[in-house]
Amino acid sequence: MKFAVLGGDDRSVRLCRLLAADGHTVAACGLEKALHCQTLDEALRGADCAVLPLPAVKNGLINAPYSCAQLTPSEVLRAAEPETVICAGIAGALEADCAALGLRLYDYYAREDFTVANAELTAEGALALLLRESPSALGGARVLVCGFGRIGKLLALKLLALHARVSVYARSGGDRALARCLGMEAVKPNDLGALGGFDFVVNTIPAPVFGAAELEAFGAARLVELASAPGGFDAAAAESAGRRIIQGGGLPARISPEAAGIAVRDAVYAILEESQ
Repeated sequence: MKFAVLGGDDRSVRLCRLLAADGHTVAACGLEKALHCQTLDEALRGADCAVLPLPAVKNGLINAPYSCAQLTPSEVLRAAEPETVICAGIAGALEADCAALGLRLYDYYAREDFTVANAELTAEGALALLLRESPSALGGARVLVCGFGRIGKLLALKLLALHARVSVYARSGGDRALARCLGMEAVKPNDLGALGGFDFVVNTIPAPVFGAAELEAFGAARLVELASAPGGFDAAAAESAGRRIIQGGGLPARISPEAAGIAVRDAVYAILEESQ
């Protein structure tokens, strides 16, 4: 098969090599700072599958930090041949654009198998981030994990295995009960008195929930943001209070790009098999 890999970060670079190692023809575009690339038309000519990055679009352009060029979604989609399967992470508006052009689009970030693999890599990366930011070991450290979805659960369990003192902030009573069953403390929302005394507060909730009052209650805890924008911490309130928010976005690509590339490859292979 021929794959066109368009834009992206280290995940896309590793993906190109992984696909080539599997015996496929690979044409890259928008990765010229890391790989030999072709023009957009050359890359898409005869391509069975085009793989766009995660997220596919950033600031209205194809997400391509390894490129000096600016690829727009419209020029990419119009250059694609009708038979080409397009795979993208967090496709967003691309879905309507592809439907209008009669192109088949699949969002690999919407797949449970990919999101679980990505959550595991994010949790592992978060451990590396915490270790880098901590003056001492994580064993014995008090960590508040905010949100108990895939990433929150995996991170909390990994921290517990390292003998950290883990608390979970969750709106769901069921999630709090599960956290307690797993040997963690549980914190209810709006309980400001329970937010102090932590070494780290790690947020995985993709919505602003921690304003000035909560930031004050956190005291000297280091704040780690794992959720996508706008994140859980009020950035303006943090800046006013002189608080630093440690940004953990894109950890799979930053910490373990090979494994992140494998996760994308496996999701794309599954999409192609299921779409036949």
